[in-house]
Amino acid sequence: MERYVKTYIIRYSLVLFTLLLTACSEERETGSDPTNQVNVGDPVPALSLTRSDGQAVTSATLDGQVYILNFFDTGCPDCQRELRVLQQVYDKYHERVPVLNVPRSQTKEQVQAYWEKAGLSMPYHIPTDDRLYYKFATSIIPRTYVINTEGKIQAAFSDQPTAPYETLDELLQQLLANDKKAVNLSLQIRLSAGSTRATNDYYFKNEYTISKLDIYLFHSDTKKFFTKVSTTNMEQFRTEDNTSYDITYIIERQRIKAGKYDIFAIANYDHAPLDFKDENEFLNMVDSTTYRQGIEANIPEGGPVMTSRATELLDIDLLPWVNRDYTLVIDIERVMAKLQIGVSRNTFPLYHNLRKYADLNITNYKFVNLSTRYYLFQHKDNLPTFTQRTEFIMPDNFGDCSDQGDCYVVDPLFYQKLPTTADVNRFRRLYQSWYGTFYTYNFAPMPAADNHGFAYVLENTTFKTSQKNGYSPGIVFKAAVSPVLVYLYDTNRRVLEAEYRPEYWPKAIYLFNYNFYGSIQAVNVASGLTLDELETYSDAQLQNYGIKQCKFNMGVYETYYTYWIRHRNNPSEPMGPMEYGIVRNNFYRMVITGINGLGNSIISPNTLRDNYPNSYLDVSFDMNTP
Repeated sequence: MERYVKTYIIRYSLVLFTLLLTACSEERETGSDPTNQVNVGDPVPALSLTRSDGQAVTSATLDGQVYILNFFDTGCPDCQRELRVLQQVYDKYHERVPVLNVPRSQTKEQVQAYWEKAGLSMPYHIPTDDRLYYKFATSIIPRTYVINTEGKIQAAFSDQPTAPYETLDELLQQLLANDKKAVNLSLQIRLSAGSTRATNDYYFKNEYTISKLDIYLFHSDTKKFFTKVSTTNMEQFRTEDNTSYDITYIIERQRIKAGKYDIFAIANYDHAPLDFKDENEFLNMVDSTTYRQGIEANIPEGGPVMTSRATELLDIDLLPWVNRDYTLVIDIERVMAKLQIGVSRNTFPLYHNLRKYADLNITNYKFVNLSTRYYLFQHKDNLPTFTQRTEFIMPDNFGDCSDQGDCYVVDPLFYQKLPTTADVNRFRRLYQSWYGTFYTYNFAPMPAADNHGFAYVLENTTFKTSQKNGYSPGIVFKAAVSPVLVYLYDTNRRVLEAEYRPEYWPKAIYLFNYNFYGSIQAVNVASGLTLDELETYSDAQLQNYGIKQCKFNMGVYETYYTYWIRHRNNPSEPMGPMEYGIVRNNFYRMVITGINGLGNSIISPNTLRDNYPNSYLDVSFDMNTP
């Protein structure tokens, strides 16, 4: 019996060994010949792949490049050895030679599992047509092809033998040395002035961080997509003094086919489209995912979303730089604007005829009407007559407005802001913290004098003729009121008594003629009015009689102010200069320098009222533009 068991084990081992030997040539068992469909010197069949990071790779994006194409199966021992060799090639040449690893018939999940197990860092590519392999051969894996800049197969390897590293290394060096159609392209990525101009505060440390960069190249003549260069391997090259954050990142040279290109850069962005054909599709992308709240309290550790100016790098001619080094400088800017908020003093006294009647302390603030949509690349339009563009056209609707008096940066909702009730109300779903349905929670604390709160917000611009409370961005401030005294009505003596002790003041007090009173009855006695002492009045009703009310809440008497961030009113122009508009990449410092009176006891939105004037608050703006 023992002899039979040993014999069975030996036979099973031989069968298993035979299977392993033939695992890399699956179709030999069917009797079909291992015939090549393409041979050295043949053009490469059309390719359409999706890289493991989601990027589309096609014959067009590979045009003019030296690259390696490998077909494999993760269960094939020869393929496993070949993949380790190709990882060595990738480590040395990945900036100049794409290595395309295509599974013979496996799914993305199967390949990903093996990649993690084997510790491979090079990308893999899933074909959009699972019959791609049969364009190259009828059987046998691994198969490795080296393709030259003319799109022809320079060398081919299968399992007998597999491609040794030394052979591939020598072959690639020869091909790259003889490549007379490519440019050694290096990139210097700089943060533009609007992104970097700031004070030396700790919370600016991530504003200049670039952890990921995508460079898109389109043919200048046809506007067709050519290729995308992505990298997370960047070195910070230079840092100026700490107050300017003038940062330059260096990306080492990439081998790019010589030509004329329109070039666009996007930093720290995870939602770029994967399926676009030309420049217009790419540039007209509107995203509402990354900043869906319209505001960021802090820049993420990986850095903010930033882009180049869309018109900055058009018609870049690399033809004169064939087989030479060329350095391309790209300035990029934040998608969001930055707004710092502060007060010039901790306590604002309220005076009338040199007599102080209250002290105010601004305790909290909250942004309203922040857009939840944005353009990845800045859009602009010329608006002397406010004519709506049906589409955005390159370069007319992109770029810088600095030299055009009637040119304005616009947000994605710009043309929808019409002066009707229905149009205003529809912004309920388009804005974060829409003023039309305002709630008094989620306020941020106001810093003490000489300090600043801050936030990064999406741009929100408007037609001057339609600047209603439902459109413009604004800030609601909450303030604590400390009256000098409150007049209480003594019902027994039927006289008004001045009470200086806050513990004796009622939960609602009323300001009339620059004096505070403890009841409507007390106001009637002081003013001669005959208001119903038992009725509860709204702010709007009391305002008809020149009265303001102030209610006690959470230990303080509260009052609210709203400041609308707007175009300055300039009658000499169809639109005022955009001095106070919150526009992408700009840096603003807003300081409350004075308060001229008591605000409102509650926020009572009126979405059709003009935004200006901003009553009660004196505000100083310091704005730097890119």
